[in-house]
Amino acid sequence: MLKYLFAVVLFIIQGLTAPVVAAQVRVVDSSPQSVRSGVNRQQESIEQKTEAYNQIQSLQQEVSELRSLLEEQGHELSRLKQLQLDNYVDLDRRVAILSGATKTPSTESPSVVGAVDSVSATPVTNVSASGLSEADEYKAAYDLLRQRQVDASLLAFKEYLKKYPSGDFAGNSCYWLGEIFLLKNQLPQAREWFAKLIEGFPNSNKVPDAKFKLGKVYHLMGDKIHAKALLNEAAAGSGDAARLATQYLKDNF
Repeated sequence: MLKYLFAVVLFIIQGLTAPVVAAQVRVVDSSPQSVRSGVNRQQESIEQKTEAYNQIQSLQQEVSELRSLLEEQGHELSRLKQLQLDNYVDLDRRVAILSGATKTPSTESPSVVGAVDSVSATPVTNVSASGLSEADEYKAAYDLLRQRQVDASLLAFKEYLKKYPSGDFAGNSCYWLGEIFLLKNQLPQAREWFAKLIEGFPNSNKVPDAKFKLGKVYHLMGDKIHAKALLNEAAAGSGDAARLATQYLKDNF
């Protein structure tokens, strides 16, 4: 009987102490130290997310700045190409005057601004169906190029050569077609027109420039052997073409 009573009392005591232990465990789990640890982890997580966000913002800003710089460089490259083309147009006008290619019966030296206009004064020996002379058609194509209407000028020069394949301005027209295609970065077409000038019009005053440009085209296309040969030919001459070819060889070979 006493053993039975002792067992009952022991069972009751164990039942009473179990909630106390559980309560103690819960108190430990919710201690201030645990709370602080949880808060610290939350703060670290927030700080990491903030740092990652700031890094993304910084990278986006750098990409934006690089894009703007690339656009500026693209505009500058286009401007330099156009400036180079303008310089060649002016040079062509001067050479045409000095060489008498325009055949202008004038005792006065026309200004550079009015040089192209002097082409229209050439005696009309060939007249197309449109009523324009050979010189007028070349002048029209030339004016379009000077006005930076590149595509229209390209078609006009081709039309001139179709009508006057051996005309007074055929060599110059081939040269400007090569320049236009080089400006458009269409290298095979540029090569074709520069080569056509050199082969078909060996006495043209544009041959030295065409050799330099054709050498440059070959180099851009990866053909260094043909490029160097043509550039050496151009460098052996005189004038701007020789100077430019010499510098190009120095910079690239």
